[in-house]
Amino acid sequence: MLSAQNLRIGYVDRVLASNISFTLNDGEVIAILGPNGSGKTTLFRTLLGLTPALQGAALLNGRAISEFTPSAIARMVAYVPQVSASFANFSVIEVVLMARAAHLAWYASPGAKDRAVAANALAELNIGDFAEREFIELSGGERQLTMIARALASEAKILLMDEPTASLDFGNQFLILDEIAKLKARGVSVIFTTHHPDHALRIADRTLTITRDGQVQIDATQTLLSADSLTALYGISIDLTNSDHGPIIFVAR
Repeated sequence: MLSAQNLRIGYVDRVLASNISFTLNDGEVIAILGPNGSGKTTLFRTLLGLTPALQGAALLNGRAISEFTPSAIARMVAYVPQVSASFANFSVIEVVLMARAAHLAWYASPGAKDRAVAANALAELNIGDFAEREFIELSGGERQLTMIARALASEAKILLMDEPTASLDFGNQFLILDEIAKLKARGVSVIFTTHHPDHALRIADRTLTITRDGQVQIDATQTLLSADSLTALYGISIDLTNSDHGPIIFVAR
């Protein structure tokens, strides 16, 4: 269980947001929305113990995140970054196997069990057929699915996903959202950042918003993401309507 207890996030010379409190429940999806620079990534880094909280604490199973070693955190919380080219010269299965490092002694190499876990993670996402392909050769959607498989191979029950649909085409965006919904159904808890309110409306149980001046709100997604609240969050006029295929957001320019 991951929770934030009266968190104030930011840096010594700049507070980004304060009064952040929530508990991520089993099998729950929380979306984080806010303008660029509002502190979404800093909140992730604080929850992961990479950036110290200015006030309050990030808790993992009731203990301060600072009390855990990095490998202990990695066994419980998996981070899915925005896809980059940092895995050039590695195959898909090798990228996924890297997640098993938290379960190994520092001198050990992945064994048969680790390879089986990695293969199963690929199979769960229906991408096992390109396990031996080079990561750099994959499409954007395939790379993002590989990064999710890597997170699954860590056997963590909590996933933090930084803009998982960034730079993806329309079809691949919804492929990723559907996979997050499947993870939720399996009891995996997910927090993801996004610039698309409609993505939050599609799959998030709750949504946390951070304004440019550091005001934080968290509530049920359907309650929080009204046309008025989105207009205030982004500083532009927004109309919200529904269709037979789910919520769609229209921006009035």
